[in-house]
Amino acid sequence: MSAASAGNSPARLTTRENGMNPYLNFYEKPFNEILDLAASKRHVPGGGSVAAMSAALGATMGSMVANLTLHKQNYEAVQDEIRGLLNTMTDGLNEIKALTALDMDSFDLLLSAYRLPRETNAQSIRRQEEIQKYTVQASNVPLRISSLANDLLVTNKRIAEIGNGSAVNDCAVAAILLESAARAAILSVDVNLPNIKDKEVKEDITSVRNRILTEARVSCEETVRIVSNRDKKL
Repeated sequence: MSAASAGNSPARLTTRENGMNPYLNFYEKPFNEILDLAASKRHVPGGGSVAAMSAALGATMGSMVANLTLHKQNYEAVQDEIRGLLNTMTDGLNEIKALTALDMDSFDLLLSAYRLPRETNAQSIRRQEEIQKYTVQASNVPLRISSLANDLLVTNKRIAEIGNGSAVNDCAVAAILLESAARAAILSVDVNLPNIKDKEVKEDITSVRNRILTEARVSCEETVRIVSNRDKKL
């Protein structure tokens, strides 16, 4: 599976059998507990999951501006479009939640692969195969987080262009959070790249990560500029 195809849908990524990912209810925890877990010595949530949380917060800010535009006087002409943009943000937020759990589970699976026995040649071969499998996944999951943050930056930019002028400043907040998420998630990709032996997969991932970083920076800068120009007209 190429990085591009793996990065486009979390359904293409491997999780535990029978969907027994222990982190599926992560966002149901109290916020203070999530912060304490992130600050603790536990191996998860780590950088990729925290990057996803940043993307989730960015999506909420873009969604808020869209919600404040719905049914608003003087914005009748953009109601259909803003509703579609809000749906895109909502879908993105739901996927980010799933990817947060998948990122943590992927790291667990990679650690489990490293702990496999290697006393015999057959065991060593299987161990290396499992390590490679989950090293690629440990790159593809944050790559998808970064890609999704990049996609939502485009959605958020359009909300900034047509959304409620009194609230549009929060689209700039969303842009900064989403770009930060895209950049932060890439760091989790980069740490695993040197351990991927498949040259084609490594090149594919590298190409995608470079494109995302460039596009995310441009989208963020353009959105902040749009917001600044609209603020001046208020």
